[in-house]
Amino acid sequence: MKNKKVLNERRKHKRFKVKEGAFAVAWPDYNKLGQIKDISEGGLAFQFIEAGEQRKGSLEVEIFSSVDDFYMKKLPVRTVLDFELETTVSSDSSPMRQLSMKFGKLNHPQKLLLSFFIQKYTYK
Repeated sequence: MKNKKVLNERRKHKRFKVKEGAFAVAWPDYNKLGQIKDISEGGLAFQFIEAGEQRKGSLEVEIFSSVDDFYMKKLPVRTVLDFELETTVSSDSSPMRQLSMKFGKLNHPQKLLLSFFIQKYTYK
């Protein structure tokens, strides 16, 4: 009998896959702009082309849609995971990375907009 390692789900919130056309940008260093992979009430993950030095720690993130006028700004986040994707390379040979971020304390309007985004721009 093989000894299998069981991974326990530690997330508090259900993740949702995001439809195409939804993007995130981490700032103050705008070199992190990319397609959102998934999102929850607790955080998000997005993929971007590596461009320059990567910062760690607290940032803010903006979320927007290329399909319509949806835009959320200044969401406080903390980087949880930042790694290079093994099989994906951009057309200019820059490595693709995935950034997973946890939301900080959101105010009431931000929570409402996040809920709206999850309802409108994700697969159920």
